[in-house]
Amino acid sequence: MNVWQSVRIALEMLRLHKLRAFLTMLGVIIGVMSVTLIIMIASGFQFFMTNEFQKLGSDTIMIAYEGGSGNNRVRSIDGLYLEDVAYLRDRVSSLDVVAPLFQSSGQKVVSGDRELSNPRVFASDEGFMELNRVVLVAGRGITGADVRSRANVCVVGEEVRDRLFPDKQAVGKLISFKGITLEIVGVEARRDFLGETNAREVVLPITTALDKWLGGRNLMMVLARPKPGVNVDLAMQQVWEAMMLKSGNRPIYRVESNESILKVFGTIFGVAGSVLAAVAALSLLVGGIGIMNIMLVSVTERTKEIGLRKALGAKRGSILTQFVVEAATLSLVGGLIGMGLAWGIGLLVTLGTAQAKWPAAGGLPTPFPLPAAIAAAIFSALIGVLFGLYPAMSAARLDPIVALRRE
Repeated sequence: MNVWQSVRIALEMLRLHKLRAFLTMLGVIIGVMSVTLIIMIASGFQFFMTNEFQKLGSDTIMIAYEGGSGNNRVRSIDGLYLEDVAYLRDRVSSLDVVAPLFQSSGQKVVSGDRELSNPRVFASDEGFMELNRVVLVAGRGITGADVRSRANVCVVGEEVRDRLFPDKQAVGKLISFKGITLEIVGVEARRDFLGETNAREVVLPITTALDKWLGGRNLMMVLARPKPGVNVDLAMQQVWEAMMLKSGNRPIYRVESNESILKVFGTIFGVAGSVLAAVAALSLLVGGIGIMNIMLVSVTERTKEIGLRKALGAKRGSILTQFVVEAATLSLVGGLIGMGLAWGIGLLVTLGTAQAKWPAAGGLPTPFPLPAAIAAAIFSALIGVLFGLYPAMSAARLDPIVALRRE
């Protein structure tokens, strides 16, 4: 008897004992479905994070001041300044755009009798718009001339415009913070990022904020982007070396990029998905035990059949192959059913999250991991072989005379 004949016999046994076969395969079905679903959801979150960071540009580099303690403290440096922006532009040739960033919180913006509490107020220069891939729906952005002249101008988000100007005609209108009045010169298109939005954003020139409104000279951070074709890690290393040179080789600055943050998220999702998939795979062992149990029952039920085949000349290897193939087929069919269920549930997750617009407007994509699903199906077949081997050996060892006499 060849392998294909054994497969046909195994499928016929599944057809004749549908309920028993389904209950036997249940552990394998749940195991493969769980493993595939976990990988799909983890891949979906990785895909979502990649798309989110692409909105801001994964090549954006962030330089922040962390200070220092003990021997690492530099008394003459207590933060980042506008001079550091010029220093990086001159020192690091691999950078294309360098921009300062300052953020003020707890403000209230007013226009006439309308007001909006706690908008996100940023101060920067013309590089801010380019680094953050800002798209304007009206007007213009902050320019170098605005920065040099300390102009009282700003760019606002769509929610700021809608709350303060119901007619949505904001360009050329005035808004006020405590201590300063600004003219709106542009409106940003709405963009959401990890639960945050730029719709409540107000951006003004950095020189206007520091010299005419808030005072001081410290920046929150400096943003930069490497020139086209320059590796982000190489640019980060050059920025780090430049800042270490400035601080006298003391680590008082932190340099990171959106790409490095994305890699961290990818690693977290990958490790978490692998651990959860490994835990879910334990149900495959439970399924394997179920297959072993039912195959032992099958050997007992078919003792007379086995004896008859051996009496007609069937070799031990043929009997062994038949029962091993039956166990593997049982497990493989369960694995394929589990894959199909995982694909269906993943499709429902994608449609449901898109309807709920969570975690983004397009929902959570759950791409079907074909290589991982095939690996899970093969693994389920191997589980069937492993746990079906003992019952098959028991069948192959039966004495044909004893088997024929058994009722």
